[in-house]
Amino acid sequence: MNKNFYINNRNKYLDKVEDSSLSLFFSNQLVQKSHDQYFDFEVEKNFYYLSGINQDNVILALIKDKGVKRSVLFIEKNDPVLVKWVGKKLEIEEAKEISGIDEVYYLGSFDNFLFSLYNNSRLSSDNLQNLYLNLDRRNDKGYTNQALEFSKKFRKEYPEVKILNSYLMVVEMRMVKSEEEIKYIKDAIRTTKGGLNEIMRSIRPGMYEYQVEAYFDFHLQYTGNFDTAFTTIAASGKNATILHYDKNNSLIGDNDLVLFDLGARNNFYASDITRTYPANGKFTERQKEVYEEVLNVNKKCIEFLRPGVTWKEYNDYAKSLLTEACIRLGLIKDEKELIKYYYHSIGHSLGLDTHDPTNHALPIQPGMVITVEPGLYIEEEGIGVRIEDDVLITEDGRINLSSDIIKEVAEIEEFMQNK
Repeated sequence: MNKNFYINNRNKYLDKVEDSSLSLFFSNQLVQKSHDQYFDFEVEKNFYYLSGINQDNVILALIKDKGVKRSVLFIEKNDPVLVKWVGKKLEIEEAKEISGIDEVYYLGSFDNFLFSLYNNSRLSSDNLQNLYLNLDRRNDKGYTNQALEFSKKFRKEYPEVKILNSYLMVVEMRMVKSEEEIKYIKDAIRTTKGGLNEIMRSIRPGMYEYQVEAYFDFHLQYTGNFDTAFTTIAASGKNATILHYDKNNSLIGDNDLVLFDLGARNNFYASDITRTYPANGKFTERQKEVYEEVLNVNKKCIEFLRPGVTWKEYNDYAKSLLTEACIRLGLIKDEKELIKYYYHSIGHSLGLDTHDPTNHALPIQPGMVITVEPGLYIEEEGIGVRIEDDVLITEDGRINLSSDIIKEVAEIEEFMQNK
């Protein structure tokens, strides 16, 4: 991504905040996995969206004072010993080039920097009055993050300063994608298509789910060092009725349908695709019946999407279609029973996160990328079907970015029987 993308994002963000304010964004820290190992680092996406820096223990400071905008970055100084063990982190000039920020300093100077903004030698009325923090909260009593912990400490030291939340402000910016962001998503979808083709060529009854999954992983790494956007779901038979099944360790039966919910990501921009295939290359009549109903809902929901549609309207429309489908399939008699066979929303935003955070109070807008993922999960029949596409909202409608990934029954059977 060109550094001008991050410069523009910071300028747009600073246009939104109050004057006389400091905004802090933390990149995230490494999390201990075992005594001598850390989990793979995952950068905080709002920080990344504003800086382009993918490294732990970095702080982005954005200042707006008397209308003047200022960006400052604080990075760790390289330790010569750690460089030999785990490799070199960004140097100041490298961080400047990636982020487009001229003021880059080492972390050791951050405390003095903060003190100077709120305790300088000028009249106290000239000190900054506000602090914005990226306060992402979860409905989990044990959850915390750097911004939440920093807010507790800062509030004790500076009770006179107003603390404001920048999280939703950046989220709303992220909802609408630029052409460059859409290109990365398209690249991830293209790679996902190749991985799914490998799955269709390789799958057969008697394999374990994880063996089929391995063909997708290999394709991602072999074709361009893409990584998976999330933990792959490879669910055969009854396992496909478990929404977030990820054990992927069952033996695939001869007449099983296998549901694959997976994606690649490129520069953190994700794809999220679901396809359901017959293990032996041929749908049974009942499987085909269920599959065609879900596919019909998938197509109609894609056509339904356009600017101005609310998330509630989108979900309600999908539920009405799935209710009709379940009645035709002889599964239910009215909408109240639908939850037995369909128990998730129809879609979500897609971007730097697979489930990109979204302000659902706002209607769907041009530039958003949204998933369409209807499903039916019939546990008593061992049939789970979900079909998911990634759709770009345009000024006058929508474009299915994953339309090249086959999903018609005839296309799937032909591909699998001629592999």
